Amino acid sequence: MGKAEQQEQLDRITRRFAEVAPAGWVRLVGNWEAFPGPTGELTLNYLTLAVVDGGDRWLYGQVGYDEPLYDLVAELNRMAAADEPDHAWTVLDLEVDHDRTFRAEFGYDPPKRARGIHDEESMGRFETYLDRWVAQHGPRPPR
Repeated sequence: MGKAEQQEQLDRITRRFAEVAPAGWVRLVGNWEAFPGPTGELTLNYLTLAVVDGGDRWLYGQVGYDEPLYDLVAELNRMAAADEPDHAWTVLDLEVDHDRTFRAEFGYDPPKRARGIHDEESMGRFETYLDRWVAQHGPRPPR
């Protein structure tokens, strides 16, 4: 699969992520770890969160599981491996802002959370995401 097709798939992922986000979201953050399951099928260990304008304060929480989103991400992994099986990403980090701009980063090292490693890279940065957001954007959404 070419890069253009993969970019289109990433656009579909971004749109679906926004569709399932809670009302008032200002940023969505997703992290998907791809690895072979027990029978060789692709498994995704995912963590998603939304930063939400709560009126008098910022709120955040995990975005619920969505099968179409999961399937779109899995397909992007298959597309990356279509021409070069060793080129499939193992980690996809995605940030989507309310204006639909997004940043995607692909990793190729063995996934961590799926192996029980909960360090700053795999888990800690999500646990402190709201604190960092508030430090950058202030304690209250702008009015």
